[in-house]
Order: sequence, then C-alpha cells, then structure tokens
Amino acid sequence: MATGLASHGLAPKVSGAPVPRSRAGQAWKSLIPALVLVAVMLVFVFENLREAKVSFLMFSGRFPLALALLVAAALGALVVFCLGSVRIVQLRKAFRRHQGRPETTRGER
Repeated sequence: MATGLASHGLAPKVSGAPVPRSRAGQAWKSLIPALVLVAVMLVFVFENLREAKVSFLMFSGRFPLALALLVAAALGALVVFCLGSVRIVQLRKAFRRHQGRPETTRGER
C-alpha cells in the first residue's frame, strides 16, 4: 500500500516544461557572489587592523589600515558611478535625439 503525498494526490505534478525565471531566483543567484565578497572583505579587514596615519588636504588622523583602504575604495567607486551615470544620461539623450529624426541612407544629408 502506498503512503505519503503521492498516494493522496498531493504530490506536485512534474511536467517537461521548464520552471520560469523569477526575480527571487535571480536574487538568490546573486547572493552567493555577494557572500563570497563579504567573506573576502572580512578576511582583508581582520588581516589589516594596524593603524596608519592618513592625511588629506588639511585633515589628518590615525585609522585602521583596512578602514582607510575601504573608504578610499568606496569613494573611488562613487566617482566611477557618478561618471558612468553622466555618460548613460548623455547616451540616452543622443539616442532619443536620433530616434526623432527620419532615417537617412548613405550619401543623403
């Protein structure tokens, strides 16, 4: 005598159709590399706890080396993000301008 979900008709139906992708599935896929990155960063921080003197313009102080490097990396990433965002806005404007014009063939202007 069969027991379990299958005997009561409660087992999920299995078909040959693939399961559709979802945002939740994509989030789980991106979680693994993020966890690896966090682990690498933690190793970096715990290996670089000694203090270093940091001077910038008229500010100076002593900070843990890892903190100083992470802040510098974050500021660098912010600069790259800002410049990239400006470039994306420029490209979108150019694309919109180009879409509004009629098609021209080679030699016509």
